[in-house]
Amino acid sequence: MKYTEKQVNVPLCAISTTSGLVNKTGTWKFAEPHFVDRISPCNQQCPAGEDITGYMYLTGQGRFEEAWRLIMAENPFPAVMGRVCFHTCEEQCNRKDHDEAVSIHTVECFIGDYALSRGLKITVTQPEKDKKVAIVGAGPAGMSAAYHLRRMGYMVTIFDSNQSPGGIMRYGIPSYRLPNTILDGEISRLYDIGIAFKMGVRVGTDITWDSLESQFDAVFIAIGAYEETHLGIEGINTKGVFNALEFLHEINLDKNPKIGKKIAVIGGGNSAMDCARSSRRLGAEVTIVYRRTEAEMPAHVEEIEMAREEGVQFLFLATPKAISGNKHITGITLEKMALGDIDGSGRRRPLPTGETFDIDCDGLIIAIGEATHVADLPPFISQKKGVVSTDPMGKTSHPKIFAGGDIIDIPHTVTHAIGSGKRAAIAIDRFLEKNKGNEQSLDQYRWGVKGNISAGRLQGTMQFLRRNPTSEVIDYTSINAFYFDHRPTIKNNRIAVEERLKGFQEVIESPCQDEVISEAQRCFNCGSCTECGNCYIFCPDNAIKVDPGGYGYIADMDYCKGCGICVNECPRGAMKMEFME
Repeated sequence: MKYTEKQVNVPLCAISTTSGLVNKTGTWKFAEPHFVDRISPCNQQCPAGEDITGYMYLTGQGRFEEAWRLIMAENPFPAVMGRVCFHTCEEQCNRKDHDEAVSIHTVECFIGDYALSRGLKITVTQPEKDKKVAIVGAGPAGMSAAYHLRRMGYMVTIFDSNQSPGGIMRYGIPSYRLPNTILDGEISRLYDIGIAFKMGVRVGTDITWDSLESQFDAVFIAIGAYEETHLGIEGINTKGVFNALEFLHEINLDKNPKIGKKIAVIGGGNSAMDCARSSRRLGAEVTIVYRRTEAEMPAHVEEIEMAREEGVQFLFLATPKAISGNKHITGITLEKMALGDIDGSGRRRPLPTGETFDIDCDGLIIAIGEATHVADLPPFISQKKGVVSTDPMGKTSHPKIFAGGDIIDIPHTVTHAIGSGKRAAIAIDRFLEKNKGNEQSLDQYRWGVKGNISAGRLQGTMQFLRRNPTSEVIDYTSINAFYFDHRPTIKNNRIAVEERLKGFQEVIESPCQDEVISEAQRCFNCGSCTECGNCYIFCPDNAIKVDPGGYGYIADMDYCKGCGICVNECPRGAMKMEFME
């Protein structure tokens, strides 16, 4: 049989002689698919308000400079944050319900270091304004506010009593966590864009608050919490007893204080870990004494883990009652504690048992918290026990004065301070530019209901385009996990313990470029369209079309019959069905 005569067993069927476009099946639908941009839980969690999913997407494509500029829209210190932020964003990461959370801080650290190694610069693109803003405090909150205000075009001057800027980042965080070269590199950009630094100037002494208020159009106060919380116990003034900030300040000035050979550190927070690990580098045996158990310790888990690796001992359910020694400390008397009911901190309350015991030590570091030195605050703003009263944007009771950082009612972390500085900068701009609609709510520019405000969303300068933005936070159940593989997160490379204890060199080694790209590609990019094409491929009616505007896809409602396949097959939950009225 010739090929042309071959019989084909095909059932009888109707064949259209015209285009399928004639039949507008869109009239059948009762629901429509819409592209939406939902908020990822990591974005909502970030105290600095960074677009984490955005820079993960760019990093995963090897677009490192664009990723850096996206971070810089919200936070001027990515190389610092990648090292010292305790990345609670990772605790909210949807990927943790799939295998392991994305190592967000590792990626951010790499991006920050990439920019420093290549000398990437930022610029002021807004016209110069004729208004001046004073910043009191060159710590993370003050410099964050200065950075954002300068980029808006304001003339900004920072006053600080220290000789070098950085605040707690320079004087409270050991260099094995944050090298000064990294901090100096990031701060140098603030000098480059024209921010003036008046170092070694104490406001209230060298220049009066009234003078400052009269010379500037607005003032932002972020002096930090530098007054140590004291233990009211016998022998507290004995030689060999240090306060945490005093001790860390000397460490960061390379003074290497003489602390003794057997040290006790009182406290369970990150400052206690820094003091203990620094003391190990000075050659001391170290025991951390904490009145609760390890489960209640506020210190970050990784810090506790590395302290143990470095030989720090832990003594739980004990609190100091007295210090022994005539001229120099020789030991401390401790009281055993028991745990009671949950208190206002959300942890079980430590209760005294009356039973005491002694331990030997020739040095003691007290790391039980810090407060604001009230005498350093201006008398004309409202405060209670060193906590300045502000609204959520940092506005105080004085019309020209704003406040942020550790002196307001927020968690005492570098990242929260940076976020408060950004909010205050936005509030100061709205205060000074009366035509910006001060009554307009800023909630629409937040990352979700609980998140910080995004400067990029507010100013419309985001490098990572988003369509139909909502405030809805997406969870794991809205992700189509079928499209994602299972693989573990990148592991931080730590230098060997014996090398750590030789000095204050950085403990965490930087990952290579390929590792960072691979880790960034683990990110689900929750709630954001990444133009994967699934909606286009799976649509049975060819109703999904390329957006002529150049971004992603659009649904042609003339032909979409509302089957919802595109929504079901969207890996990232960037589409949703809406019922028609």
